[in-house]
Amino acid sequence: MLSKNIRSLRRKIGYTQEQIAEYLGISTAAVTQYETGVRVVPASTVSKLALLFNVDEYELYQENPQQQQLLSAFAFRAEELQPQDLKSISEFKKIVLNYFHLSNELRNNE
Repeated sequence: MLSKNIRSLRRKIGYTQEQIAEYLGISTAAVTQYETGVRVVPASTVSKLALLFNVDEYELYQENPQQQQLLSAFAFRAEELQPQDLKSISEFKKIVLNYFHLSNELRNNE
């Protein structure tokens, strides 16, 4: 499930494997191996991907259509993203996701 989610989220958001590799400081081949399940994804890499995709780490291991729908709202195509751009985007998405979780929690407590 982890490999599938990494590939799915990367595509939905519009990142290339090259951008992910640069963000993580690894080779594009390693990203391909993570996405195909050929290589085990280290915990530190899962943490970085969770931050970039703006999901909790455990959510990378399970299916969550509502979460993926929210993230697809951020999908865009950009050919010249810099690593710092990816960090800024991931921080902004974290704010939105926190708002989403808080709204759900408030609705459940009404």
